[in-house]
Amino acid sequence: LLKLVTDSRSRIVAEHAKKQGVYVQALYRSLNLYWKYGQEYNALLPAYTNSGGAGKTRVAGKVKRGAPIRLSTPSLAAPPSVNTSEKDKTIFLKAMKRFGMKGKKVTFRKVYDQMLTEFYAKELIAADLEGRVALVPQYRAFLYWIKRLIPQQELIRKQTSPGDFDRNRRGLRGAATDHTAVPGSCFELDATVLDVHVVSEFRRNHVLGRPTVYCVVDKESRMIVGIHVSLEYASWRAGRQALVNAFTSKKEYCARYGIEIKDSEWPCHHIPQRLLCDRGEFICQDAENLAVPLIGHLSIAPPYRAELKGIVEHRFNILNEKLIHDLMGTTRGRHYIRGDKDPRMEAVLTLDEVNALLIDAVLEHNSQVFESLAGQCSLLIEKELAPTPINYWNIHLQKHQHALSTLDEATIRARLLPADWVSMTSKGVRLNDDMYYESDRPDFEDWKVIARSGSSWRLEARIDQDNSSFIFVRFKPDEGFSQCWLRKASKSFDERHHADILFFEDWKKLEKHRAKPTAKSVERHQRRKEITQNAQNESAKAPPLESKAEKIKGMKERRRQSVLEARVTAKPADDMGHAPDMPEFDKRNDEKRKNVVSLLKRKKGESK
Repeated sequence: LLKLVTDSRSRIVAEHAKKQGVYVQALYRSLNLYWKYGQEYNALLPAYTNSGGAGKTRVAGKVKRGAPIRLSTPSLAAPPSVNTSEKDKTIFLKAMKRFGMKGKKVTFRKVYDQMLTEFYAKELIAADLEGRVALVPQYRAFLYWIKRLIPQQELIRKQTSPGDFDRNRRGLRGAATDHTAVPGSCFELDATVLDVHVVSEFRRNHVLGRPTVYCVVDKESRMIVGIHVSLEYASWRAGRQALVNAFTSKKEYCARYGIEIKDSEWPCHHIPQRLLCDRGEFICQDAENLAVPLIGHLSIAPPYRAELKGIVEHRFNILNEKLIHDLMGTTRGRHYIRGDKDPRMEAVLTLDEVNALLIDAVLEHNSQVFESLAGQCSLLIEKELAPTPINYWNIHLQKHQHALSTLDEATIRARLLPADWVSMTSKGVRLNDDMYYESDRPDFEDWKVIARSGSSWRLEARIDQDNSSFIFVRFKPDEGFSQCWLRKASKSFDERHHADILFFEDWKKLEKHRAKPTAKSVERHQRRKEITQNAQNESAKAPPLESKAEKIKGMKERRRQSVLEARVTAKPADDMGHAPDMPEFDKRNDEKRKNVVSLLKRKKGESK
């Protein structure tokens, strides 16, 4: 056996081949197959896998290929059919390129019908005139050759748009966290319209529509680090409110909605290394100028590529499933269907109430177990912690394995909050006709004095749309922003959302527009004219005076007499007997004067 293996030409093999009457090459070929397939008898069996010419195209003859149509009724005859020729294959490809591969999903049956009317029109017309079955390729033959002639991946790509292919059909190359090593490497920000209608805080029978929610999520830990709910549509104005919420402490924010938490329950007040967001809100110069100095790097996702922000997109699905679709007034993520209840008629929640419910849902989400977090880092296993976003976040901050940074709240709000102009007035800082703010600065009262003299001036301010209780004002050009608080006279707007303020302003405008003179107003106006005219007529009947001075002469005495007459006339005579006459009244006044001691006046120039 060793000689057979080591010698390329063994004498033993040659002698055995001569003895058996076969070629030496045939014997070596059999030996190689025997050793290759395990040195057993079946190793020398023919290669049946190569039998039949699998995958090779047969040349069609006159006989119809394929199984015939089987009919159970003898009286019915199967229609004649034809084999698929090379010309038919070319037509199949043309039909698919013209009708079925145009960037949208089209059924093969529809493409087949369009192909027959386009390329086999003559045969269809002739068969109809002659009263016979048209000799055209069958639908099954069309499907068979389409799948053989066109690669499946090309069919998938050409039957959908490029954006849909990139989002939903392309092969997955990795995970969403492949490029985020630690918390803070990347925050994802996105907005969606909530599937629930809200009502006004002032008038609960007025539906305001569906609010927009912004969500900021840490890509590595799945931690929801900030939210913002408003009636603003997706825009930079609303998006930066979400950033302010994400970069600042949440304790006061939750307390505003009646939710008392500790800082450790939502420990997110950090700035990330990179922010990934939509081009719709942040592809503007303001975002570049304001957000980039804080964050450092702003990434804009391409259009129609929601899968690039898959983490935050999936948070919306979780919030809808856990909370939104169970609320009163929800649309359940679908359009109104005729016959269903109108969700707007069931709306009872205000914007603040929806916000409070979302805060609870976010706190629940951050404490929820996610199996995908278990395999991302071994710290959770080492510390025997459940794979929740808040545990993942805290353990990395404790180990200083993060890319987060912090900044004081005043600087964050000054950079990100919407800019507006306010006025310094005698009542304080004026935002509108109903909202005035005051400051604890020592020179604030002096500025109010100056403003009251008619010297009011404009000031730059930053407005928080989530909370109208305070604003930030720059009182001097060379200073930073100072926080101002709402005055007591404007406390009805305390902690109101910007949407409620706008509703109140619009309501005032409408009421002012509706304020027209009524029938009672016309009646009062006519009565006033009649009284005035009657007074003028009576004055004209009075006897004429000798001079103008006579008309005002003795005014005090006449007034005293009129008062006394009015008292006597109005005094009831039931309990007091009869009303006192004038002499008795004067006598009592004289007796009162006797009890009054008159002091001598000092001379001019005499000191005390």
